[in-house]
Amino acid sequence: MEVNSVPFKTLLNRLASHNFQLGLIDWIADFADPISFLDLFTTGNSQNDGQWSNSEYDKLIADSKTTTSASLRWSDMSKAEDILLNDAGICPLYYSTSVMLVRTSVKNAVYNRGNWDFKEAYVK
Repeated sequence: MEVNSVPFKTLLNRLASHNFQLGLIDWIADFADPISFLDLFTTGNSQNDGQWSNSEYDKLIADSKTTTSASLRWSDMSKAEDILLNDAGICPLYYSTSVMLVRTSVKNAVYNRGNWDFKEAYVK
């Protein structure tokens, strides 16, 4: 494998045209739910630049989107993640984190993509 450092625009073009052996890219969830990441790797997803495909994974993700059971949904997503990582469909290198103090009496405040949503928040 030959390592090439290229401008970001070139990287995006190579990823979109599947012209790479290994690509390094990051992703920030669109919303606070694991499906925001997991859905990316379903067969045919336009963001699945590696074109990784697994029919069992696809079924689990599809099932997680239609069940009304929170525990079954979580189980389906967890099994799908195991398949994705065991097949090496992706290889996570790091997870970025933030440390913050949160007052425990404030309820229903939602932190998403660097922003706080207090629309449903209240103090108990």
